[in-house]
Amino acid sequence: MNSSTKVWFHARNPSKSEPGECAFPLEYVVAPIRGEPFAYATVGTPPNWALPPGTEPRYTLYRTKDTSEPIVVLVAQGQQFTVLTPDHHVLAELRLPPPEQYWRPVREIVRPKQPLLRARGASISSIIKSVLYLPFIIIEFLLYLTDGDIVIDPPTRTVWKTTQGLWKRTALKQKIGEPCYRVYGKHLDHRIAYAQSVAGLWRPDRGDDG
Repeated sequence: MNSSTKVWFHARNPSKSEPGECAFPLEYVVAPIRGEPFAYATVGTPPNWALPPGTEPRYTLYRTKDTSEPIVVLVAQGQQFTVLTPDHHVLAELRLPPPEQYWRPVREIVRPKQPLLRARGASISSIIKSVLYLPFIIIEFLLYLTDGDIVIDPPTRTVWKTTQGLWKRTALKQKIGEPCYRVYGKHLDHRIAYAQSVAGLWRPDRGDDG
């Protein structure tokens, strides 16, 4: 989990068989594009786990399909999630944008004694690429009107970077429109990245409160 490697992963819905294999109600699975899952997410906190005062339970990520190895616990205060280890050590605060912020919403990852990471929805470079791809998207749309499916999507993304210094370090990337991420382990703990992927799926109207 503390590896310095770069890893592509996504937070996906469980397969048909996975919920029946878990000792808890399975909500999401955090997994690489190919290979065995990194974490299993459920709503709420681990058994007999003390909820910090003033917070609400959100998710627990487990390493296995039972409750013996919790990785991190996510609790919330409004739009701010706190990522905690099972022994209540704070790894990060995940600041999510308010629902009414549609244009390039701001997201932040705040870690104790480490550089702030900030992202705006759709990076500038990905917007430029989207503009360059626009003619192809229009052509594909016209083909869709006749006899096919649209297969070309705007290559937009969200990128979390450090905010200080001349050179901004990339820590995490997300493809817009899907919970697919790339974590740069040298600049971000993998556990925080997995927590961010699940936190990004939470919606107030989903009924995910534990």
